Amino acid sequence: MTFTDRLPLTRQRVADAALVFIDGHGLEALSMRKLGAELGVEAMSLYNHVTNKADLLDAVAERLYHDVLDAYGEPSGDWKVHARALSHAYVDVAAAHPLAVSLLISPANGSVSASEFDQRIVAAARLMTSDDRVGALAFSTISNWVIGTIVQEHGLMRAAVARESQAGTDERVLKFQDTAEMLSAEERFNEGLEAVLAGLEARYFG
Repeated sequence: MTFTDRLPLTRQRVADAALVFIDGHGLEALSMRKLGAELGVEAMSLYNHVTNKADLLDAVAERLYHDVLDAYGEPSGDWKVHARALSHAYVDVAAAHPLAVSLLISPANGSVSASEFDQRIVAAARLMTSDDRVGALAFSTISNWVIGTIVQEHGLMRAAVARESQAGTDERVLKFQDTAEMLSAEERFNEGLEAVLAGLEARYFG
């Protein structure tokens, strides 16, 4: 592709390219100069579309939440159906972009897609109950499980390295850890999510 054939830069194209770079090299490696090189332009050209690196990361977070909303779609059913769909959409996008997880967990203030995601949570909560306090508590609990799962899954490597130095650890503890590590991430997440949903239903509607 020649220079004249190159697609014009847009904020979305810049964000898409930045996410591809992060997926391949990590968040810390991203710079305006390196991203410009990936796009075949000078770094200064990027500033026509993003204010600075912080704004670039905001644009990437916006893209991630857009993917979450696409994955969520428009499910039909009760609040549990919506809670499952929201949870799985969020976790699936995190799994697809593990090196960008921090941008998904802490989106920028004013992110359009993140705000729309929050609106979907509110709508799902109101399928559950007309009591906003109960709905907020319930979906906060679900959110804690989802975010906690993501944080744990992305910390497993560090935990495994630390475990290698556990000389003298109780054999029962090691056996339990071995069993836990045999469970797939999907199995752990699904079982935990169902336990959370069942617990919420029993607490508020049982």
